[in-house]
Amino acid sequence: MARLRLGYTKSRTGCLRCKQRRVKCDENRPSCKACIRHGIECSLSTEPSPDSPASSSAAAATPSPRSSPAPQPAPSRSSRARPRPINPKPTLQPPPSAPHAEEHMVETRPSPNGSALAFTDSPSTATPDPFPYLTKFVTGPPEEDTADWVFDLELLHHFTTSTYQTFRVEPTGTLRPGTHRLWQIEVPRLAFVHVFLLHQILAIASYHLAHLHSQSRQAYSLRASQHQNAGIRRMRTALSELSAANCHAVFASSSLLFIGSLAASCTTSIANGPGPTVDDLIDVMILVKGIGSVLYSSRDLLQSGPLAELFVDQVGSGHGNPALDRVVLAVGDFLVEIAETESDDRVRAVIHADAYRLVTAIREALVRASEPEYRVVAAWPIMMSDDLIPLLRQRNQAALALLSYFCVVFHAAELQGYWFLQGWAPGVIRDLSMTMAGPWKRHSAWALGWITGHAAMG
Repeated sequence: MARLRLGYTKSRTGCLRCKQRRVKCDENRPSCKACIRHGIECSLSTEPSPDSPASSSAAAATPSPRSSPAPQPAPSRSSRARPRPINPKPTLQPPPSAPHAEEHMVETRPSPNGSALAFTDSPSTATPDPFPYLTKFVTGPPEEDTADWVFDLELLHHFTTSTYQTFRVEPTGTLRPGTHRLWQIEVPRLAFVHVFLLHQILAIASYHLAHLHSQSRQAYSLRASQHQNAGIRRMRTALSELSAANCHAVFASSSLLFIGSLAASCTTSIANGPGPTVDDLIDVMILVKGIGSVLYSSRDLLQSGPLAELFVDQVGSGHGNPALDRVVLAVGDFLVEIAETESDDRVRAVIHADAYRLVTAIREALVRASEPEYRVVAAWPIMMSDDLIPLLRQRNQAALALLSYFCVVFHAAELQGYWFLQGWAPGVIRDLSMTMAGPWKRHSAWALGWITGHAAMG
């Protein structure tokens, strides 16, 4: 008994794409449903309709089947039974005329290893598809250049395998287990919910790679600044809406932003010559002070949340710290001098109060932190008064003298292995030494001598 076959109407005027795929075309104009579904240009949009005058005239010029010389013989049974290949190769269609070729050229974003021009995969320029069984799974328009997100995946991988280990250097050169898990796992997990934190993670990783690979420093630094800018824009909104839901991510992001602001300047100075200046350091201190004041209201939530490990006091080494101990003594002598020489009562009061805060930060760090130098670098800007910043901007000699002692602490922290502090202390102290004059210059000279390893003065 012969097998019944379902009847269908064969498409003879379908689009080129459907013919290549050997599927039935619905012949809707200007685009068939298959081309619309796959997001590609349909050849029916450029071909005349069968009912149009141009199509009618073309049909009139074509000989009728009745007037054709002789009918072609029907294919034999053996040829009809021949199985189709798995990867059929459709017949090539004649290429379009040259004047229309430029219509299918589009400009794309330049990639590191490609040119800035590419051609679209349109029927007029496409070659036969050797893998037609993949086509139906393309459900949208062509994807954008993947270079950016592949680059960012590299940055995220570097952060979770390398960069996070450089944040808190213990005497043994490793992280405590709790801090290890916090930066490697908990902070990235928060970042998938709060995108501003994710931007800061990628920025720090890119700055770290710029530090490690001088030959690619420019590319990594550029990507780092892009992520840092995006993170800051989004963090503004989070700071204005600080709550129990986002305060942990804001704290982590602000901590990374502090590191990023330091890394940005030292990376730029390495590439362009002179190190960071006094104004660069003032900008960083203002950043730390501003964010610290906002987060202070959420301190209780932070201490009981996923980042609580960062607020756990550590036990100091119990040994003397030559740099910090010497700074405490030098600042004590400096306060005696200020009391005797500074005639402006307001300036004397501001300098005295902030010098005392610096000494307090050092003494607390020696007791509560295993890496006290870095703790002082991060803590004193939060503790200092708002009145000190204008004096530093105005290049007040007493204020600059106090800042020179802070540079010694900065340099001591750099010697502990913090890559993002490299070059800061020498650059700022040289800028200070060119600004200070008269009897005040000996303060910057003492700091410069300590930092450069020369004989200390005083």
